[in-house]
Amino acid sequence: MKKLSAVLFVLLFAGAAFSQAQVIPGKFELGTSVTYFNLKFDSDTSSMSYLNIPVRFGWYFWQGLEIEPEVEVFIPMGSTSEDTDTTYFFQGKLLYNFRMPGGVEPFIGGGAGVGNGIPFFGVVEGGKDYKTFTYMGLAGIKFRLGNSAAIRVEYRFNRFSWQVPLFEKEWGNLHRILVGISVFL
Repeated sequence: MKKLSAVLFVLLFAGAAFSQAQVIPGKFELGTSVTYFNLKFDSDTSSMSYLNIPVRFGWYFWQGLEIEPEVEVFIPMGSTSEDTDTTYFFQGKLLYNFRMPGGVEPFIGGGAGVGNGIPFFGVVEGGKDYKTFTYMGLAGIKFRLGNSAAIRVEYRFNRFSWQVPLFEKEWGNLHRILVGISVFL
């Protein structure tokens, strides 16, 4: 995993040195995707898959560099149990967008996240005493539709730790494939 992180880091900065005609600084991106999840814990042989639709926001702050925060919140509604808690997961990403002829824009990036649950099955599974940390790498491509929209395809790899009360820390991997659309503001 350290090698993958190092390779993504080198690619991010090498690409920044060689890219050209980057997007305009100060431009914002609002996007949504259909997400495919595959979750597998190291200590278990089974895995789970699900579809989710997230919303994210990005800001191009310098040439092709983009900050993209993401917050996922699950608020149990209609439950009378006192055991149900609001759970959250915050993840911040730094992306580098390569501008190429013909409106094609590959990107790579990385980030980290914290929360009191893991985002999967369309919710953030966890509770008030849970602690989650993740770091991630991602790569994808945007196909520009003029100057105001793009179709976005990306792959994300998350390596996370999940501390459940009264149990030892659990480590696992979360793979996501996202296909969606972005609107530039």
